[in-house]
Amino acid sequence: MTSTDSIKSLIDKSKDYLDTKIELTKLKTIDKSADVLSTVVVMVSMLFISVLLILFISLGLALLIGKWLGAYHYGFFVLGAFYAITLLVIYLKREKWIKTPIANELINKMLK
Repeated sequence: MTSTDSIKSLIDKSKDYLDTKIELTKLKTIDKSADVLSTVVVMVSMLFISVLLILFISLGLALLIGKWLGAYHYGFFVLGAFYAITLLVIYLKREKWIKTPIANELINKMLK
């Protein structure tokens, strides 16, 4: 075997290695993307169901509180005030309670 043949063989093997490495990177990227996307779909689905659950429970609770207070609209005002206070607390704690945990989870999924 001549040195030219050895160099040609080395170049061919290097090309094969590079092609394999590129293909592996593509497959890893697809796997990570699918994992992150499936997590997002599950979270959105759970959020949608949770919103419906909270909506129906809130309507029932507002009507019940209104009945106890003598007028149905009072129940809606009481529940509205409760949700306004809840929203304010969540807004003030959004970094710690929402943004950081979600970002960390997505980063962990991508680096897994």
